[in-house]
Amino acid sequence: MFRELVELGRDLEARGKLPPVGFYSYTEPIRWVVHIWPGPPLKVWLEEVELTNRPRPYDPGRTSGLRALPLVHEAGYALGASKQKNGSDKRVAEKHRVFRELLEKFLRSPLVSDPALREAAGWVAEVLEKRLVQDDPRFGEVQSKDWVSFVPEEGPLAGQHLFEHPEVMAFWVAELEERCLAHDKKGKPVASVGECAICGSTGALIGKLPLQVKLLRGTAPLHCLNEDAFVSYLTGRNISKQVHLGLCFACGDTASRAFDYLSNNPRHRKNLLRDKNKADSLANQIAVYWLKAPAPLQVGDRSIDLEDLLASLGSLMVEERTQKKVQAPPADLAQLDRLLELPWKPGAAGLMLDAYAFYLGVLSPNVGRVALREWFSVSLEALKENLRHFLQALILVSPKGDEFRPVSIAVLAEALDLPDPNLTRGLLRAAYLGYRPSDGLLARAVPRLRVLWTKGRRDRPDEERQRLEHIQALTALLKLVISYGKEDAVNMEELDFRRSSPPYLCGRLLAVLEEAQQRAANFKLNTTLVDRFYGAASTAPASVFGNLLRLSTTAHLPEVGREVNLLVEEILSRLDKAGGFPRTLNLPQQAEFALGFYHQRAYFRAGRGKGKASESNQGGKINERP
Repeated sequence: MFRELVELGRDLEARGKLPPVGFYSYTEPIRWVVHIWPGPPLKVWLEEVELTNRPRPYDPGRTSGLRALPLVHEAGYALGASKQKNGSDKRVAEKHRVFRELLEKFLRSPLVSDPALREAAGWVAEVLEKRLVQDDPRFGEVQSKDWVSFVPEEGPLAGQHLFEHPEVMAFWVAELEERCLAHDKKGKPVASVGECAICGSTGALIGKLPLQVKLLRGTAPLHCLNEDAFVSYLTGRNISKQVHLGLCFACGDTASRAFDYLSNNPRHRKNLLRDKNKADSLANQIAVYWLKAPAPLQVGDRSIDLEDLLASLGSLMVEERTQKKVQAPPADLAQLDRLLELPWKPGAAGLMLDAYAFYLGVLSPNVGRVALREWFSVSLEALKENLRHFLQALILVSPKGDEFRPVSIAVLAEALDLPDPNLTRGLLRAAYLGYRPSDGLLARAVPRLRVLWTKGRRDRPDEERQRLEHIQALTALLKLVISYGKEDAVNMEELDFRRSSPPYLCGRLLAVLEEAQQRAANFKLNTTLVDRFYGAASTAPASVFGNLLRLSTTAHLPEVGREVNLLVEEILSRLDKAGGFPRTLNLPQQAEFALGFYHQRAYFRAGRGKGKASESNQGGKINERP
């Protein structure tokens, strides 16, 4: 994962979407600029500004100690300004001292070879030594926390912010490398020289990543190892055990900044599961994902925006729901389904689709650290096929029989009403890596679906819509498990008149008998025989259907006309050829029963309002009634 994050970070830097190494995009603007004329005499002018979107040097240790930054800082450090909204800064003298010490170190550094830069930095040192800024009439307005930058007004660097000079950046990277060295038991820095595991360069290896990352609340290191047993990378090397990652500063910093970019961008992050009572619980599941795309991508006869493609790839996860209400499925999911049917090819000659990749990490905050739960790395060519199989196995006719659509993993997890991180990650593996869905999903979905069918209709329309949405999601989940990678994935999108398995026929029969009951009562029933008998019929059909058929034959079927009676006769004939009603059904058979019931019920509802439902307008070639 670190290697891929570093590659991403370098690409983002090249496109101007990420600050340089050692720099950070602050929310606070630069509030004051010290303009300097060398004279003689040396002159300064303090200008009030509001410069945003200006990345500045960043030191992760600054919050826990006095750590200076080069040629830009808060006014307490840069100018010795002590004024605060409530009182004054008691540590301002010490802050200003460390700032001037770092400036002297910069002037002595062999990394500074530009004479114009060395001269301009010398002017800054002289201004601070003579306290010329304090003589400016506006100095009394400067707050200790205001950011200050220095700009020379003569020479080759006139008008430039000195902290943005390339040699200042190089000095700062070297300074941070030194600050991020491993320390011995006495707290003294230990310079461990070795080969970076990412870029291969030989130099100092860091003991900790320079930048902590954000997940939910607060920040945490992107890595954390508890025992020396995990440092086998260092076996046989004369390197401190504290540099267990084997990373140089530049790679460690780039990986952290790239991760922060992903985590703060809704196009690259989804909250899969959320423990609202505990921010650092391992139950929290957060996905970050991105595309490696060396060139534009052609989909069909057009170029596709990679950001749009990424949004479609992430639509399978969907943001967690913050309120219990029904939401329409995202348009991106339907768009993704359409995209998967088109040919994908690189937009540059000489490239293969395998050169494009999709990366996804599932992480959890855990007591001040980040736990990596899953890491996916898959070529776009393999991903396309994996997603096609997954969505194909999820597509199901709606409960009203009026549309076909897949559902997101978030909706599947919500319908199960039992947040389980392992279950969610298993569905992600099936979707993106092509793993077969776990049969364990049946043990969760079948009982839950039974509860939803037997509770009857809800009085409130929104509750009833949500119940039907969950029923569709759970039935789609059953279809996913029993049809993944098979021809049945297409056949079982809707009612299959040719399917002769006894569990499927039993499910259809229960739906037909319910329809007869509803038609005989002119659809004025709020509860039907399904509320009483679905559970028993789906587990032990032989013990239930005899009584149900006798009741329907005398009370319902004579009142409902030829169509429903013919369906009962046809289903009973096929069951008879298959050996009659099964005594019991196991979990996969109960899943097939649920599909038969759902399909037949949706078939009836599709025909309402259009006159009599006909087989010819409900099925495709495979599903047509013979």
